[in-house]
Amino acid sequence: MTAPSISPSMPAPIRRDRLTWSAYLALAQFTFFLNIQGNIIPFLKDEFDLSYRVVTLHPAAVAAGLIVSGLFGERLTRKHGRLWSVMVGLIGMALGAIAIILAPHPVVSILGCFLMGAVGCLILIVVPTLLADWHGANRSVAIGEANGISYVASLTAAMAVGLFVAIGLGWRAALLLGVVLAGFLLLFLRGTPMPAAQITPVAADGGRGGRLPLAYWFYWLTIIAFVGVEQSVLVWATEFLTRVKGVPVASAAIAAGAFSLGMLIGRLSSSLVLTRITAARALYLSAVVTVPAFLLFWGAPSLTLAIVGLFTVGLGCALQYPLTLTKAIVTAGPFGELATARASLGSGLSILVIPWAIGALADQIGLWAAMSVLPVFTIAALAFLFAGERTVRH
Repeated sequence: MTAPSISPSMPAPIRRDRLTWSAYLALAQFTFFLNIQGNIIPFLKDEFDLSYRVVTLHPAAVAAGLIVSGLFGERLTRKHGRLWSVMVGLIGMALGAIAIILAPHPVVSILGCFLMGAVGCLILIVVPTLLADWHGANRSVAIGEANGISYVASLTAAMAVGLFVAIGLGWRAALLLGVVLAGFLLLFLRGTPMPAAQITPVAADGGRGGRLPLAYWFYWLTIIAFVGVEQSVLVWATEFLTRVKGVPVASAAIAAGAFSLGMLIGRLSSSLVLTRITAARALYLSAVVTVPAFLLFWGAPSLTLAIVGLFTVGLGCALQYPLTLTKAIVTAGPFGELATARASLGSGLSILVIPWAIGALADQIGLWAAMSVLPVFTIAALAFLFAGERTVRH
């Protein structure tokens, strides 16, 4: 396959070919399995009679898997290739989902979550650099669109849980839907060749972590802070609406989809946004939107205002991860997949620590008070982003 032709000064319109759609759909499937946890946590909590701290071990197990894959996954993708990595990632996530569906005890469901994170992370390592290599100057748009389409999957997950519970099929049917979709995607991928990573002589030594420049690590910290906010909202929004706002759990699972809808609209509009302002300005603007929107959701006296706030939080968060990741990949130069592997490590640490900390704090002071700390992470992300931009300029 031949990569689309691009000009550094004036990129050609993005070409969404079979390879591009394969990457988009693989990331969407990863996001479906990753984000459905927030919607099923209230059901796991009730079925196994778990505390906030214990039930949060489910997303923590996914995060631990991301950390393991972030440390070692790049070696597997380099050895076996991108197509193998994506297909194995899909199989691993499907098997993890089946373990959660059949789990007779929370230990089994937690192990299923770990499997989903550890093996599924191969998709997260491959897809961004594949799109960056394939689309060149259009990489920010392609990565933004990939993450936008992935939020179609996230929204589908939220709606599926609410719908299947409402009609009596239960939350497990939503996970089973994900397994079926993964099977269809595996069939689609069989005829899709994926070009190997672009390895330069400098990178051929295996890409030691010390090769990544200082600016990359500021962006890495920015990713940790942004992902912490995003995942905490995903994990706790349904529970917050149920416990704090008094919304029935099935309705809360559907209402929590407002966040994913905001993320979807924001990410699909990436090409429109990036033709008008720079990526850095878009990131700064996103924080200006996110903080007051979160405060509206957190303190809203009515469900309607809470949903409006949650939707706007999603809109503000939408471009934060894909744009920061794109900056990190560009800064890493020839070490693109090492950069995404380490970014997955950072995301895993964030998912492991921050939502768990919110849950642990909620056990002590209540979920309403615990959620109030999230704007601090957005402010920290801005500080790291500023440091990264300043390092690149100098």
